[in-house]
Amino acid sequence: MNTKRIGKVMLCLTVMLAASVFCVGDVLAWNWGVHAYIDDNLGKSGPLRNMNEIYGGVGPDVFNYMFDDPQLREYLFQKTHEDFMGLWRKACTPLGKAEAYGFVSHNELWGADHTAHVKAHTLGDEVTEGYVIVKARALGEAAPSFGLPQLESLGIPAPVALVFYHNLVEAAVDILLIRDHPDIDIGRRLASSAILRSPEFPLLLVRAYAKDFAQAKGVPYVEAVKLITASEKEFRKSVVLYGQTLMQDENTAIQLLSEQMADLAMSFLAANGLGLPEGYTVADLVLLANGYIRVAMLFCAADYADEIAATIEFVRGGLESNHISY
Repeated sequence: MNTKRIGKVMLCLTVMLAASVFCVGDVLAWNWGVHAYIDDNLGKSGPLRNMNEIYGGVGPDVFNYMFDDPQLREYLFQKTHEDFMGLWRKACTPLGKAEAYGFVSHNELWGADHTAHVKAHTLGDEVTEGYVIVKARALGEAAPSFGLPQLESLGIPAPVALVFYHNLVEAAVDILLIRDHPDIDIGRRLASSAILRSPEFPLLLVRAYAKDFAQAKGVPYVEAVKLITASEKEFRKSVVLYGQTLMQDENTAIQLLSEQMADLAMSFLAANGLGLPEGYTVADLVLLANGYIRVAMLFCAADYADEIAATIEFVRGGLESNHISY
């Protein structure tokens, strides 16, 4: 593929991914592998409770793939990431508490996403952004030196380009985490967490959000319940798939992550009655995503582990100060 064609395909992929993520209002922070690792180091040590903590830890992302209704997705995303304590208060059984414990650990105020998106803890006091944001900016700036186009040079607005770099950094950190912790088998734990999740989790989502959602959007309560439970059902499958992806050898995992990113972009387009521009293929998108993930890994390899370790202690302190224990 020549340089001009690479630029055109990257432009197409960036716009697709940015459009899908910007509908949420905020870009995502740590990916599911990191959240699984963090929650594996918090809470209870019992296997079943631990699995439910891990699933709860990725649970705030349950509505992220509602491409057919961007406004509704943004509303629900904000509810799960900012109005998270309601779910904790609704939990009453041991496994429900485990799920809720993981759920509240995810937040951006004092949870795991804070260090990724708001303020890194190990990159120096002068750094005023989250770890993933810092690395995403570095990835974009250095792209030409690795034979990849800098998205801003293609006329992409800087905030839109940052979304793309951000998603690639997330994937890169998950791969590095798997590489450096083969003994933990993070992919298996993530997939198992979805398989073994307590049936209480979708009920907790309903108790925490269905009433407000129905009132805010002017829909019957029963419709809100159906949408929440259906979304959780599909989300659960996605977590299993992502865990299985991380269980593969490194090259296969990177390839599968690249394919999943392209598939998500295609899903967004299809939901809006669009397709790829003439002359472009999904294979082109996969190839470029693969290359960017590998470059992002180079930028994160030396210091990601320190940031995650600091994140675990930060979240532990946040849970304790907010009296979250069971």
